[in-house]
Amino acid sequence: MLCVIRKAALFAVLAVIQSVNFVELEEKIVNYFALLKEREAVGSSYIFIGDNPSVIDRLLKVINCVKSKTYCQKCWSCVRVDNRRNPDLMVVKPEGLSIKIESIREGIRFLSLKSYYCPKKILIVEKAHKMSQEASNLFLKTLEEPPNDCVIGLLVPKLGDVLPTITSRCRKIYLPWQEKKVKVSFFSGKKPFIPAAPSLKNRKDFALFLENLILSLHSQLKELLFKGKDEGFLGLDKLIEGIEETLKIYKAHHTININLALNLIRMRLQ
Repeated sequence: MLCVIRKAALFAVLAVIQSVNFVELEEKIVNYFALLKEREAVGSSYIFIGDNPSVIDRLLKVINCVKSKTYCQKCWSCVRVDNRRNPDLMVVKPEGLSIKIESIREGIRFLSLKSYYCPKKILIVEKAHKMSQEASNLFLKTLEEPPNDCVIGLLVPKLGDVLPTITSRCRKIYLPWQEKKVKVSFFSGKKPFIPAAPSLKNRKDFALFLENLILSLHSQLKELLFKGKDEGFLGLDKLIEGIEETLKIYKAHHTININLALNLIRMRLQ
């Protein structure tokens, strides 16, 4: 069992982690799209980087809800986002290992049809990085000249997984990570995996990596605290040091040297 002093230390670190408010990041994205809707400036093509389905569902409601500046949860459009029975919304998913050209062709045809009820028709392509070469090439024309009153959303885990010719035609939105999506499998053996700086293309990718790492360490810390386990992938003292160092780096991620930051994290966690 953990002693009282060590438990107090763990609670203190957990409180600091909670100051990194990922929910607030989600709200900023929702409010951004609400502002675009108010100004009639919602774009036609977006690429969403990350894995947070709840944000996507909220944005689908924001775009077509006419009862609220954000969304009301009660109107025809909002209700049909939840039950996926909206004739003005289509979701394309991989069939097997890839998204076939037939699925993209069907999505393009969907966009060409007149809206049934909502202000905008919306096409969502989940795991867009799995589009076949033929499907990607076919989709490029639509991304270049999208039909009026439509919104295309491509969902990908990492920006580098998609062809540059596609990403260059879309506005990029980085999604905050969901804690329930982050698992201790982030660690390899007894040491966390810390990527090399060149694999992080920009500071947004760096911030997403830090968020993922913080939440993974948070998961281990809660296990120590609430399950009474005094061991894990890392020793308790090293775990606390690693969290504190990563939080400092996260708060300075806009200006800190990325290579230096990764080396500091490695020193603390390995």
